[in-house]
Amino acid sequence: MKKRPRSKRRNIRHCLSVFLSMIICFALLSIWPTAHAAAPTNRFAPASVEQFAQLQVNALGTSNPDWLVAKLEYYPLGPGNHGWFVHARIQDKPVGYMIISTTPQGQLLLSEYGQGEQSLYNNELLGQALERQGLDVKTLQISGGKLTLLYAPPLLAYWKVERVNHPAMYIDASNGDLLPVDQLERVETGSGTKFFELKELQQQIPILDTTRLQTSPVILQPAFDPSSQLTWLTSEPLQPSQVKQQLQQNYREALVFSAEEWNLFYGGPLPVSGYQIWSIAGSTFDLYVGLGGFNSTQRFIPLNKLLHDGHFYKTNP
Repeated sequence: MKKRPRSKRRNIRHCLSVFLSMIICFALLSIWPTAHAAAPTNRFAPASVEQFAQLQVNALGTSNPDWLVAKLEYYPLGPGNHGWFVHARIQDKPVGYMIISTTPQGQLLLSEYGQGEQSLYNNELLGQALERQGLDVKTLQISGGKLTLLYAPPLLAYWKVERVNHPAMYIDASNGDLLPVDQLERVETGSGTKFFELKELQQQIPILDTTRLQTSPVILQPAFDPSSQLTWLTSEPLQPSQVKQQLQQNYREALVFSAEEWNLFYGGPLPVSGYQIWSIAGSTFDLYVGLGGFNSTQRFIPLNKLLHDGHFYKTNP
């Protein structure tokens, strides 16, 4: 029997190797969307955003060293929203997240952050929300659908789910609830959303851009369901001057935050579940209030932003 030349056998082996590699690649690509509904990227995070994020990490790291060694993943919140969701993790352990927004003047703001395993835009929460609608991420993407991470100030983080020949669906990224289509469409078109203009809010939100920032340990309170303790509905809201004192001196007394007619954009009313002090050289610079944590993700928001958007109530007036 005549032997094949060695060079020809090498060519056959090389072709087989390439063919098998292509099959493996296609197999991996077919399961990738299921595990990662929205892939992180640094391409959409300019150097200024990464530098700003690192300053916030340094401040948060003074009270929680895990932030200092965490890997940061950037997810653009868009298109056109000029914001970034920054997820911090150590290998598979979530450390926290940040929402960094940009004003029309180009100033960067730490709109909110979270600590620990609870996080916005959680793929597991998204999968559960889609399953309730008879959908799943893989089927959605194979059929030409699209998932977009979006953020509507002051506090609405959500997914936009687009399907071929179907109306868009909107899912709250903090609790997985469906959001009303008509209101979200008005947000996207810019009609009737003056309340949410960052230009209006920029003077209400401190710009945390100094290397001397430090954070206190987080003071936590038990989260609860405001709908099960309705006595706060009959009470007068706390005056702005009373809120900080109530938080720091009477922090064991349960409070509820309500943005009134704008609660849709907060997922509220929400329980006050903690606070954290940001300071410069020992002087209080700002106070971030923890909201949620019972039926939704706990989120830390600047106190003066909350005072601008709504009111605080005692559960036992």
